[in-house]
Amino acid sequence: MPIEYRSVCVFVADIDRARAFYEELLGQSPLHVLPGYVAYPHFCLWREDTARRVVYDEEAAPPAGPMGRDNLEMYFEDTALEDAFERVMTRAEIIHPPKSAPWGQRAFRLRDPDGHIVEVAEPMEAVVERLRDKGLSPAEIAAATMMPAEFVASVLGG
Repeated sequence: MPIEYRSVCVFVADIDRARAFYEELLGQSPLHVLPGYVAYPHFCLWREDTARRVVYDEEAAPPAGPMGRDNLEMYFEDTALEDAFERVMTRAEIIHPPKSAPWGQRAFRLRDPDGHIVEVAEPMEAVVERLRDKGLSPAEIAAATMMPAEFVASVLGG
């Protein structure tokens, strides 16, 4: 039986600041709030000092420099991408405004308060529908999005 993946857990320096970012700015709702730990439907936040005690069984100073190391990206989706960007653009460090990836999906990236990369993108279903509305055939959509033909067909109702 395979080990089942459940969630990514992000270590943060200030749990209250991180909660404000994910809840107020990105609209996430916590499932559980415990001292030093907050669980959301698809990820969790763990206060760095609490995590170090549990994971490493030690009291250690926080790492030098920012928590984020440009080696982790948290992925979110929003069907109203431009509206989402307008909500966050003045309240977070923006890496780049909305732009199209080679597979046609539009996304923007920003940093959470600890420097972790956060991507907000339109769902691929919306990309498929947008390309259909531009007159592309299912085969052309599959090629343009790099998505399997079966995925494109399921989105298009076929």
